Amino acid sequence: PKAGTTPREGFRRGGRGRAVRGPVAVETAEIKYGGIAQRKEFIGTIKASYTNVIASKVSGRLSTLSKRVGDRVERNEVVGKIEDTEYRHNVEEALAQTKISNATVAEAEAQLAYLTRETERVSELVSKGISSQAELDEYLNKLNSQKTRLELSLAQAKQREIVLKKARTRLAYTRLKAAQPGFVAKRHTDGGALLSGNSPVLTIVGIDTVFVEIPVTERDYPMITKGQVAQVSVDAIPGKKFIGLVRSTAPFFNDNTRTAMIEIAVRNDTHLLKPGMFARIDITLKHRDSAQIVPFAALITHNNSKAVYVVEDDVAHLVPVSLGLTDNDRVEIMKPRLRGNVVTLGAHLLSDSSRVIVESNDMSRKEPQQRRKGPEKNERGKGVQRGKGGRG
Repeated sequence: PKAGTTPREGFRRGGRGRAVRGPVAVETAEIKYGGIAQRKEFIGTIKASYTNVIASKVSGRLSTLSKRVGDRVERNEVVGKIEDTEYRHNVEEALAQTKISNATVAEAEAQLAYLTRETERVSELVSKGISSQAELDEYLNKLNSQKTRLELSLAQAKQREIVLKKARTRLAYTRLKAAQPGFVAKRHTDGGALLSGNSPVLTIVGIDTVFVEIPVTERDYPMITKGQVAQVSVDAIPGKKFIGLVRSTAPFFNDNTRTAMIEIAVRNDTHLLKPGMFARIDITLKHRDSAQIVPFAALITHNNSKAVYVVEDDVAHLVPVSLGLTDNDRVEIMKPRLRGNVVTLGAHLLSDSSRVIVESNDMSRKEPQQRRKGPEKNERGKGVQRGKGGRG
């Protein structure tokens, strides 16, 4: 029999021998309506809510230091002690000086009371003509002098009280206390070390609440506000999500990076988050409850703009679209309103108004108007098996 001729794959013979493109097999997805949120992931570093350094306020030898790295420290807990023999002696000396000053004040007050009575007595005698005015003037001078000495004694007593308080304060400084609760992050010295004033001993960090600082660009900055919810995750704890809140936003942008810092507070009751950890922060920038949504795979670029192929009655129509929010593999179509399904696979083989064969992953949908035919027959009615060479 005469050799048959097979047209190229994807084409069929027209009525006058011209090549006409046949249906293209594609996969489609349904156009959905519902909520969509635009999220963005930021990168930051976890920081402690506060860092306190316990340092010596007085010099001396560190006799004890009870805390190690990682130990819990409570507010006003004594964590170490400096030898206090000299400071106790200073308190005792100041206390003795205070007692002397108080005795001097008592003596001056008694003398003043005596001179006051004598002055009044002489004044009465002068009024009766028994004593002279000169004697009264002498007592008045003594009275004024005693008042001055009393004021001096009172000032000295006040000074001694201040010295005593200072000595007691310096004695209290020999006991090293934590100003705030937290955990020991660093131990700067050991027991027995000789300390000078302001020598660091322990560094305490508060991690009951931690903060994450993230740099945000000018484009994202207006969409992040105080009180906004953020999800925080760290590589060290896979699968675990922590909920945080935007605590503050910087009022300026860095000249070099053109970013502003956003601070996110995260409650850390389990203490799993540690300062210095690398963190990923997921923030919902925008949300829309009612949106027209298609898979991101349906988008194509046509004439430098976005478009989709909409399938109706097994024909794919090219429709330019205006995009809205994007959420991972979904995208919102703002305009126009679409009907039908959109092509998600095979769009690169299509042109406007192309006929398509919609394939389904579950094979429940059959090829429309296409039935598998048996072997073609030649002009004598015999079956011809087509091969690459076109010979039967």
